[in-house]
Amino acid sequence: MPDLTFFPDPNVDRVLGVVMELAAEVYVLRDRLSTVERVLERGGTLDRADLESYQPAPEERAQRLAERNALIARILAPMTAASDSPAPPFEPA
Repeated sequence: MPDLTFFPDPNVDRVLGVVMELAAEVYVLRDRLSTVERVLERGGTLDRADLESYQPAPEERAQRLAERNALIARILAPMTAASDSPAPPFEPA
């Protein structure tokens, strides 16, 4: 698959790719930690089977998705929000 181009400088696109990969890892770790906390709250054990078989309730799933969306919005905010910077905004290539 060809690289996606959003900015005139391809290095900016590469850095954005790195940031998004790291953000995905942060989300996965948060999600896994949330699962560990829920299993422990229910009096479960910390074995892999309990963690792998855990299914969040619909309300919990909705909360996790909302937290994920908020994380993405915070990461992308500097590129999508108007700022007081005198520099011109980035424009897609």
